[in-house]
Amino acid sequence: MGNVDIVEVCDQKDRHVMAVFPWMVYRGDKNWVPPIIKDREKQLDPDRNRFFQVADVALFAAQRGGRMVGTIAVFIDHRFNDYLKQKVGFFGFFEVLNDYEAAEALLRAAREWVQQRGMTELRGPINFHRDRERGLLVAGADCPPPMLCAHTPPYYKEFVERFGMVKHADDLARRVLVGNLLGPDGSLPPRLARLQKVAQRRAHMTVRHARLEDWDNEVRRVRELYDATIGQMPDHIPWSEEDIAAFARELRPVVDPDFALFGEVEGKTVGCAIAFPDFNQVLIHLNGSLDGWRKLLAWWHMRRINILSFKIAGVLEEYQGLGIEALLLLEIAKAGMSRGYRWVDLSLNAEENDKVAALAQHFGAEEYKRYRIYRLLL
Repeated sequence: MGNVDIVEVCDQKDRHVMAVFPWMVYRGDKNWVPPIIKDREKQLDPDRNRFFQVADVALFAAQRGGRMVGTIAVFIDHRFNDYLKQKVGFFGFFEVLNDYEAAEALLRAAREWVQQRGMTELRGPINFHRDRERGLLVAGADCPPPMLCAHTPPYYKEFVERFGMVKHADDLARRVLVGNLLGPDGSLPPRLARLQKVAQRRAHMTVRHARLEDWDNEVRRVRELYDATIGQMPDHIPWSEEDIAAFARELRPVVDPDFALFGEVEGKTVGCAIAFPDFNQVLIHLNGSLDGWRKLLAWWHMRRINILSFKIAGVLEEYQGLGIEALLLLEIAKAGMSRGYRWVDLSLNAEENDKVAALAQHFGAEEYKRYRIYRLLL
């Protein structure tokens, strides 16, 4: 087969080859959702992705005989390490053919790169941003992933574990069938009706839809509520102004006020819950492009999305435990049912997040995917 060479990816041409390399890995995999190539190229471009300004980043490719057989990004997120007082280097954009020698060479290059910069741990995969495309899929490869989540071949798990990496944390994707929550007339089964009644009595909350005309202030409220909730979890750092602005800008085209709800108590915003039509149901048909006739194809499939992906929720600390999250999720489910959605996806949730686990149990949600972040102590 020839030796594996590791080369650094430095110019625009090689970044393009790196961006389209997954098409070789996932050829014939009906559950893989191709990313938009232009978006992936932007993610990998130091001149267009501000992450390169706040982190040290290197991109590597594995080659045999001049042919690319694998890719990896390795990076040090200074804000993460400074906030949590850690020395962690990360890897992401890890894609490789079924070739352990290539995978080993890529992981070895990543290990050496972070070691040379004083890190004491290698962790991943994470594609730069900790709230998207994180982890290897270790269970649930029988269906496409929800939006912002990854899909990986089963041999990736074997490769990273053979290299010596061990589990750091698992994230779960859960789903609940809307028809199991609500009757044909929108009524709740007795168990959930009792839950709603108790929560309403405790919280005295009113629910409103997002005000798109007040976008900047709504984004600020989401940031405060999300950080108040997820900030209690290990390895979470608060969203920066730039991160939340970029995230909101990316998702604004698919924000639907029916599924972006805020809870208020005596006029004070105390909670939020935001779900999105699962745009992966569109991307899976576009083969990485939104140009030309594929815009029409995207429009056609957007009208047929039947999954809501519940991505953001937050409740101020002093109002947690009152059932506010349950009330907001019920309202989203009701809106989804009226619009013909079948499933509500809940992703991604940390395995150790007991509050989300309790909420999922109340709603009869099933775990249908499990993602694993690995670590290697150096």
